[in-house]
Amino acid sequence: MERNELVKKINDAVEELEGELVDFACEIFSIPTQNPPGYNYRKCAKAIGNMMEKIGMEVEYVEVPEERLNELAPMGEGLPRVSVVGYMGDKLSRPNIHFTGHYDVVPEGEGWTYPPYGCEIKDGNIYARGSGDQKSGIVSQIIAAYALKKAGIKLKGTYISSATPDEESGGQAGVGYMVEKGYFTKESTDYCVITECLDVDKLCIGHRGTLWFEISITGKQSHGCQPSEGVNALEFAHKLLNVIDEDIEPLISEITPLPVNPPACRKTTLTPTMISAGEKVNTVPGSCKISFDWRLNPEFKISWAKEQIEAACEKVKKMMPGSDYSIKYMGEDNPTLVSKDMDIVDTFLANGKEYLGKDMEFTVSPGMDDQKYVVQKGKLEKCIVYGPGRLTLAHKADEYANIEEMKTAAKIMALSAAELLGVEE
Repeated sequence: MERNELVKKINDAVEELEGELVDFACEIFSIPTQNPPGYNYRKCAKAIGNMMEKIGMEVEYVEVPEERLNELAPMGEGLPRVSVVGYMGDKLSRPNIHFTGHYDVVPEGEGWTYPPYGCEIKDGNIYARGSGDQKSGIVSQIIAAYALKKAGIKLKGTYISSATPDEESGGQAGVGYMVEKGYFTKESTDYCVITECLDVDKLCIGHRGTLWFEISITGKQSHGCQPSEGVNALEFAHKLLNVIDEDIEPLISEITPLPVNPPACRKTTLTPTMISAGEKVNTVPGSCKISFDWRLNPEFKISWAKEQIEAACEKVKKMMPGSDYSIKYMGEDNPTLVSKDMDIVDTFLANGKEYLGKDMEFTVSPGMDDQKYVVQKGKLEKCIVYGPGRLTLAHKADEYANIEEMKTAAKIMALSAAELLGVEE
């Protein structure tokens, strides 16, 4: 089939499916899948699975065993963790392309002028929590498969679409578990596209690393009128912040040349986020806890970051005899970066220009996403991030997904799948 004919058939099919796209989007956007703890996961997965079945995909559900819920979803209150996978074509046929998105959303928060799950439509935007981040990506990847079928385009390989939980809390029970079970590995998968909300006109090739940690400081409690009799744990925290400014900040001050967006995130940041100490105004605190969020550009590794913070703590400990500390690492993910020199990248760039009418831009995500599991643990290099949601709206009040952008993303996904897998004549 000539490229021009393929482009037109996909374009026409997606346009004809606009009504069903909106109906499907509103159905899943209206399901409150807040994480934590993970409400309505089974209901949302089933709604997505039903849509896959409607268009003729073979569907399976992958559920985390109950005995592993505390391990993989510690904030999940024992609620089920369900992923849904649909296959268009023989599930064992190769090559294949696997599109995946997460259906869990952050809590709605305050400040909304639209009902958070009301799916009100205004100026072509559907307002709902999690609409952009990132149920819109799930909508586009399924409508892309629907459009291929509607247009009568039979792929030589298999189009796979999945929706997973728990990305907003780290993804261990979602894509992390799916990688463990062999769904996203270099042995099982040829291409992977994570449909996260990095903007319809951008192609994402990686994300910054994350290190979350809590430092528990111990000193010696004493009366406020005799501070020399104690060891002030809060003073340890104060000195530690100063050492971080003096010793670590100069090491991370350089701006990365990589296209991390927004540009304000092109500097590695080490941010204190919580502190607790003291019981009474006239008592020197004998304990203190201070938490940090460290975002690492791809030039840095988690192991290096740990060495720096442990050295800083040791330096303060030597300044304050009688003090001690312990570090609890609560989340750690190295930065992820894939090559621009891959056929999947070239294909999405060309097809983005086809339907957008302009060149797509490269981007690197400021926050972590499920690409880390596929690339680092699944060892699958041909994994990009592309989806229609707008990064600037993620986790904010009055979040929305734009209908035209979901359609455009679906067209780019469908055409890219057809060209990467090939089309039966």
